[in-house]
Amino acid sequence: MPKYLVPTLAALALLSSCGGSSNGLTNTIGGGGGGGGGTSTPNSTPLTVEIGPAGASYINIPFVTITVCAPGTQNCQTIENIEVDTGSSGVRILASVLNASLLSALPQQFYGATSVPVAECAQFADGYSWGPVVAADVGIASEKASGIAMQVIGDSNFIQIPADCSGPVPNEEDTVATFGANGIIGVGVFAQDCGDSCAQGVISGTYYQCPTNGGGCIGITEADSMQVSNPVTSFAADNNGVIVELPNVAADGAVSVTGSLIFGIGTQSNNAFGSATVLETDPTTGTLDVTFGGTDYPLSLLDTGSNALYFNDNSLSMCAQGTAGAGFYCTPANLAATITTASATQLTASFSIGDASTMIEANPTGAAFPQLAGPIGSATPQTFDFGLPYFYGRPVFVAIEGMTADGVTGPFFAY
Repeated sequence: MPKYLVPTLAALALLSSCGGSSNGLTNTIGGGGGGGGGTSTPNSTPLTVEIGPAGASYINIPFVTITVCAPGTQNCQTIENIEVDTGSSGVRILASVLNASLLSALPQQFYGATSVPVAECAQFADGYSWGPVVAADVGIASEKASGIAMQVIGDSNFIQIPADCSGPVPNEEDTVATFGANGIIGVGVFAQDCGDSCAQGVISGTYYQCPTNGGGCIGITEADSMQVSNPVTSFAADNNGVIVELPNVAADGAVSVTGSLIFGIGTQSNNAFGSATVLETDPTTGTLDVTFGGTDYPLSLLDTGSNALYFNDNSLSMCAQGTAGAGFYCTPANLAATITTASATQLTASFSIGDASTMIEANPTGAAFPQLAGPIGSATPQTFDFGLPYFYGRPVFVAIEGMTADGVTGPFFAY
């Protein structure tokens, strides 16, 4: 799950809970020419990279439109600018973008057989998002997930934030301006956001029971069936994964590009697996092993929730402070890394990076930059992050744990 703040932070944002990493990073502004494609079919929806509701400081963010309803009712709201994240699982919506009628109608989740509400903390390297867990029907294209657990971020009725949520990363990201989108739809390789780790033990900074009498929130275990979950697993069909399909983008960037988010793998004529190479992930962490520059990065991933390629390379110069690309790399280069999967399959991943300041200054209204890269920093030294730029021009398959796609059981990526 991404967070995008000022570019000088350039820090990978990872959920602290287990069972699926969730990333989001810093960004700046950009601009250029157009992009292509993106049509609606029963199992697909347009996926657009454009300047979103938080403004031009947020680039390389892929958006879709979803519909949220009170379960089993016609009390619904269509919400644009929902970020697509292959590095997390679950739907999270800002309270400020929900209309009052719908917000009040979403059933609150309670702790066990009590009347004590359940809330969740989603921690990132640069901040956290806090809010209650509710039930909702979530629709996208012609697919529907009924009665799934969803987080509402920034609900004013939940102001008692536990210290182990806010303490490690004190920036609260509960507005569109700080979150960078109206919400997020996590369609990663896991069915729930922290799985058995949260079901079998209390994970600091994750799920809480929050008494309404003013008492402090207390960390709790959360059964798999009650956790904020990947909505794709609850579809009646096309529920084994997704395909992220974005067109090629010119090296100097584009004002916007449009592709498709396709549901299901090998279930319809538009989601055939073809000759894609399967990249099986670690079943516990959902990550891949990447070797780059002679260094091993065992907790790496392909993540649309990161707005750049993030990796450490001391041979690349940083853009100077005060320039448009500050916090990113300013050394153009053609590079390659080796991806090693959980089944020992290896794949060479080639990519190009550009001078961030030059690209951004030349395209001041752009949103899509395929050569944007920056250092991942010291907080996540074992991660090589293939962020959204790596998705331009290559369909990427994301198969969910325990689900079979073309005879292979997830979790895996493929392209």
